[in-house]
Amino acid sequence: MRALLIILVWVLCIQTGLRAQEAFSYAQTDSVSYALYEKAAWKPLLQYGKQAIAAGQDFLLLRQRMGYAAFMLGRYSEAISQYEKVLKEDKYNQTAHTYLYWSRVNLNQPEMARAEIKYMGAADIPLLQKKSSSIYAVGAEFSRKQTKLTERGNATYSRLLLGARVGEVYMDQSVAFYRQTISEPLLTTVNNNDHISINQAAYYNRIHINLNRHWQAKAAWHYLYTPFNNFRYNNNLLLAGVKYYNNYFDVQADVVLGKLTDTAMQQYNLQLGVYPLGNMKLYSFSTAMLRQQQSTSINIKQVLGLQLSPAIWVEGHITAGRFHNLVENGALYVYHAIDPNLSKAGATAYFNLKHILLQAGYTYEKRELYATTNTYTQHSITGGIIWKL
Repeated sequence: MRALLIILVWVLCIQTGLRAQEAFSYAQTDSVSYALYEKAAWKPLLQYGKQAIAAGQDFLLLRQRMGYAAFMLGRYSEAISQYEKVLKEDKYNQTAHTYLYWSRVNLNQPEMARAEIKYMGAADIPLLQKKSSSIYAVGAEFSRKQTKLTERGNATYSRLLLGARVGEVYMDQSVAFYRQTISEPLLTTVNNNDHISINQAAYYNRIHINLNRHWQAKAAWHYLYTPFNNFRYNNNLLLAGVKYYNNYFDVQADVVLGKLTDTAMQQYNLQLGVYPLGNMKLYSFSTAMLRQQQSTSINIKQVLGLQLSPAIWVEGHITAGRFHNLVENGALYVYHAIDPNLSKAGATAYFNLKHILLQAGYTYEKRELYATTNTYTQHSITGGIIWKL
């Protein structure tokens, strides 16, 4: 029976002229789309719906059925597009708001998903979202950086993180520590420069505020205290930006201003995120970074992600171009070692175990020794865990 129904749909879809107009009457379109919906024939329903809309039949129930079909197929971007059409006719439609919420969640956009909460039915709202404030994530990250260069000791980086929401403001906070011992005879003003202990401590706070269903404002403050034997540096970085979420892509523009090692710096970032399949099975983030600190330089960072299974993702990343005093990931990571980076690339795997997200990664860096043309390599192994409440 289902096969016969699908054959009927295909026959209807290829009609042209007046015959097509008759095949896609309101009554016919409503009847066939509902039958496909009842049969859970999601792909034929989407195909038929697009043909019907092209023939002039476009109504709320058809869009709602197509939105649900797209959601069930994991095409969350298309589901968003269909349900937003529903809201143009019925802005309080709880079904549309509910599936918009879950589509944003499945596109890894939990903050934007909250824009739908006030329109959803009480039974459909997750318990954590009903609270006026909540803690939504806690976690830790640890990295060990190794090199064979005797003048540069192995380094460690550790970070504790806390994600909290207060009203409509999302706040991601981190406390981080960096440890390394280096030897650099060219730093003649540093006491005991054959044994320089770097014990950096940092605090990071980033906030997100939804402006509407597609726009978000961002701000961040990163403070780093960097002792360097007889020197002490208090580094402050401020970020301000906006992000626009389309259905298949997003764009973020931001600026970072501040001081690193007593030198003023500015960095201007433009990032494009793309998820061509309408889900997180394949995604890309491309970031152009223009920095001004004594001179002007440009770097490009590319991230490509792929879902290997329902619970496993892998990401490859590369930062192209020489850099020194560079910030990445919304000013969360700061590269301000005395040795410039010539290249940086790596890969990270993510394992989603219900409320636990595990990560394991490797990064390769080629660096240039301070005030020379000699190069060396650094290898980093990173592990992390996030408990999503």
